[in-house]
Amino acid sequence: MSLPTAVFLDTSILAGQQYNFTSTALSTFIPIARTHDLKLLLPEPTEREIVRHLRERSQEALKALEDARRKAPFLSAWKHFPPKTNPYMTDREVMLIATAAWQEFLKNFNFIKLDYSSVNLKAVMQWYDSVTPPFREGKKRKEFPDAFAIAIVEAYARKTGDTIAIVSEDTDMKLACDRFSSLLYFKSLPTLTELLLSDSSKLEKIRQSIEDDLSTLEETIFEAAGELEFHHWDRDYKVRETKLHDASIGEVHIVAIGSGESTLTFDCLIEVEHLLEWDEWDHDYEEYQQEKSWVVEHVPLSGTAKAALDSKTGCVSDITFFELDTGSIEIYETPKRRW
Repeated sequence: MSLPTAVFLDTSILAGQQYNFTSTALSTFIPIARTHDLKLLLPEPTEREIVRHLRERSQEALKALEDARRKAPFLSAWKHFPPKTNPYMTDREVMLIATAAWQEFLKNFNFIKLDYSSVNLKAVMQWYDSVTPPFREGKKRKEFPDAFAIAIVEAYARKTGDTIAIVSEDTDMKLACDRFSSLLYFKSLPTLTELLLSDSSKLEKIRQSIEDDLSTLEETIFEAAGELEFHHWDRDYKVRETKLHDASIGEVHIVAIGSGESTLTFDCLIEVEHLLEWDEWDHDYEEYQQEKSWVVEHVPLSGTAKAALDSKTGCVSDITFFELDTGSIEIYETPKRRW
């Protein structure tokens, strides 16, 4: 069972800390991230947004200082009150201080910058057209920075095999993460820190709770199996009808665990009955006759699922992501041997 191996901090997390990079939430996370060798992913759209926020906050602070100087001129007698200087130079100096604090924070991590090169622009525009999270209706309709960030981070996960903790106060980011097995959502940084601090006995308890009741996963597998395409390896046979009778899970591996959710891989066996049709040579009539017969076959399947966990029992309460390793199954069972 694996904890996240990389982390993405949404701008909402840093903004929630008022970009105070020495805050309790951030400073307590740093040593835990080091202990777990957690990589910090920094997609370019997120970095641009952070720099923009730092600039805006710097300008707001300078404006507040000017307002104080105008509304309370007696402050000029305070020996610690900053003297009035060239606005351009002041703006530049304050921005340098802000960016220096940001760069110093990044030095605490094995951080990886990610550019736009991995973005599938067509896929992102499909999310936009279908209002797929992080895109939503209304004010959230044009969440392109978040969409690009998710696309970049998910592409990195596919390339490296990392499980990535997505930390964001934006619940639309959770809906986006639900579509990808490698992205685990955390609403706050302390929540991720707490999980990383968990000892092996607590993680084992979570694993046991998941394995104790796999009925929700079995139901999902059974439903998904109904969407599979079946074909016979012998082209003389045509599959005319299929009936699913049972789906039983053989092995489940908990490959990643997050806050109230877990990513699972599984192997299972489904019992399937097929109505096969074929043409059989009739020696009496010296012509082909159409024949039909049912055959039963046990088909092995494997796949990946992301499960939401019940907050009280730790058992699987819902499957938020599901994917079989194949969409087409080859049948080998025959109603009669003709050789």
